[in-house]
Amino acid sequence: MAKQYTVGELAELAGVSTRTLRYYDEIGLLVPERRENGYRIYGSTQVDRLQEILFFRELGVPAGEIKALLDAEGYDRLAALRMHREALAAERARLD
Repeated sequence: MAKQYTVGELAELAGVSTRTLRYYDEIGLLVPERRENGYRIYGSTQVDRLQEILFFRELGVPAGEIKALLDAEGYDRLAALRMHREALAAERARLD
């Protein structure tokens, strides 16, 4: 059986707060499985997705935009990164 994590375990592992994980669940960005008792459980699929979320968040991409990127049909990580790089370059040019 694959490793599963509770909210607290995953929060500690990823260096985020449990509140952040609950917020991501609330907005549909990172939806865990639920046990019979209602507890959130995260498997390898959610851990991988959280890594992508945190990567984009580090780049300054808003949560709503991250959700749209990751949920888009035919999601292409490289294309998304290029698009964000172009947006950052445009913002930098505007500020200069």
